[in-house]
Amino acid sequence: MRMDVGFGLRAGFASLMAAAIVACETAPVRPGPSVVTLPGQPGVEAPSGVTTSGPEFDQEARRYDRRGYARPRHMDGKEPVRVGLLLPFSANSAPAQKVASAMFDAAQLAAFDAGDELFLLIPKDTKGTAIGAADAARSALADGAEIILGPLFSESVEAAAVVTRAAQTPMIAFSSDLKSGGNGVYLLSFPPELEIERVTEYAVSQDLTRFGVLAPLTEYGNRVSGAFAEAVFVRGGIIVHEERYMQEPDAMLAPAKRLARFSEEIVPLELRHEYDGEAPEPGAEEVGYTQGYQAVLMPEQGTLLRALAPLLPFYNVDITRVKLLGISAWKNPRLTREPALRGGWFAAPDPEITRNFENRFAGAFGAPPPRLASLAYDASLLSARLAASERKRNRFSVETITDPNGYFGADGLFRLNRDGSVERGLAILEIQPGGILTIDPAPRSFAPSF
Repeated sequence: MRMDVGFGLRAGFASLMAAAIVACETAPVRPGPSVVTLPGQPGVEAPSGVTTSGPEFDQEARRYDRRGYARPRHMDGKEPVRVGLLLPFSANSAPAQKVASAMFDAAQLAAFDAGDELFLLIPKDTKGTAIGAADAARSALADGAEIILGPLFSESVEAAAVVTRAAQTPMIAFSSDLKSGGNGVYLLSFPPELEIERVTEYAVSQDLTRFGVLAPLTEYGNRVSGAFAEAVFVRGGIIVHEERYMQEPDAMLAPAKRLARFSEEIVPLELRHEYDGEAPEPGAEEVGYTQGYQAVLMPEQGTLLRALAPLLPFYNVDITRVKLLGISAWKNPRLTREPALRGGWFAAPDPEITRNFENRFAGAFGAPPPRLASLAYDASLLSARLAASERKRNRFSVETITDPNGYFGADGLFRLNRDGSVERGLAILEIQPGGILTIDPAPRSFAPSF
């Protein structure tokens, strides 16, 4: 069944736009971009506040051109730029539905910021499943989409990619699963490897070269640990010792205690990570001893982090001398009340940059955006900008999407690479009792690539 074609916004956004028009009533008002709205598709409810009455929603407005491509009535005689947006609007998970709704809002906000009256956003429901994502991709392509934004989950990205690659249509997906990228699929997300590389680089620049690791025994922990090992190695540092733990408070005790032993100024030979059990040759006892770590990577978050961090000082680690390193999930005001995390460093989008998007989203829709909303905003705005700059068939080519200069979005600087990966300009933040401080701002441009 076709989607209804029309023009819709949440009530708060509509009020904001109306206020802007009233304030500037002497200036000519251009028609804005259009959105193929959700009402009418089985299993999908319209986002609350979307107006479903008026001339834009009558039967004649649900129009398609002779090729079967979506084209709203007011676009007759014009050729819109059709952009598919694949999100889990009717997923079984309520949080997933909430995130999908917010990402749809953010995409609309970006479309209106672009101000292109020929920009046509076509949302499709993936239902939160791989099969649903493949069907949604086919439906968007049947409606004439020249580029696909989304899906959100890695399984959905892989399924939709089969469809988009066969159609030679680019897709900017929101998964951080690196295996899904490449061959026309670009991953606009927050991969943990970027955060780890940035915080490691900063730590080494501050003369920290000996590190410990206390990571969860999960797939995520494996991924972060591997990225950290590589980042430390290429910068000439050393990982003195690593411990892994099951994500249960009681299971954290023994690994934290073992790691604490390696914070001593000089680590005895029998405690060295690479010790093979053989006795040293006479006279060699003092040769090659490893100094204790200067910093510990602790890629945990939330309640578990608040349970884990105090274990190091409990087991006599001097946290005034050992720096704790974390992940972007540490950007949580509650963590400022944890003494063990005081002075901890982590990499994340620069708050000075993200605050603008967060305020505008909250002003338009009445609530702050979830973290992933900015991805839909950036992908939609990027599509609109590329469409406006290149009114040709190659407007969404590999060359335009992977501009080495990158783009500046809601979370700051980013660029998409030909292998499907993303690079981001991140800031270094520090946890203090009075708040989370920016101690090294995010870059505003990428270094030239040679």
